Amino acid sequence: TALMNWQRTTKFCSKCGSATKLTQGGHCSVCTDDSCKTMTFPRNDPAVIVAVTSRCNSKILLARSPRHPEKMFTTLAGFVEAGETFEDAVKREVYEESGMWVDDDVKYLKSQPWPFPQSSMIAFRARCDSSVPLNLDEEELVEARWFTREEVRRACKVEGPVMRPEVAA
Repeated sequence: TALMNWQRTTKFCSKCGSATKLTQGGHCSVCTDDSCKTMTFPRNDPAVIVAVTSRCNSKILLARSPRHPEKMFTTLAGFVEAGETFEDAVKREVYEESGMWVDDDVKYLKSQPWPFPQSSMIAFRARCDSSVPLNLDEEELVEARWFTREEVRRACKVEGPVMRPEVAA
């Protein structure tokens, strides 16, 4: 999806305005003007997602955004800002959204392409002091709380759709 969207919107050179042609199997757009020949590559907007657990590893911090239905909680996530490390993005996003400072031992887990037009999702695990009160960014989140392992297990057994189609699309 990301590559096709980029190919559809990269028809002209951003430097001189001439037409471009795709090369390298569609992963590069080259200006057709012989005096320019600017090469352009798909853009990638990295985002982080983080499972924040209590220091004793008995609870996980989950939150609900305004676009999610009641009782649907997710881990925290957000885009990486220019010049920011992924680990610093994790710390900033968790603090901005929940008011919680995570410990310095932020751990990378995995990454994958993400279904937004030009993103990659980089997953992390972080820990923090669950006894500190939450301070939510009410524009980003309507609710957040600590869940025990048993609460998460019970929630995973819910049958049927868990997200409205227009939210998941």
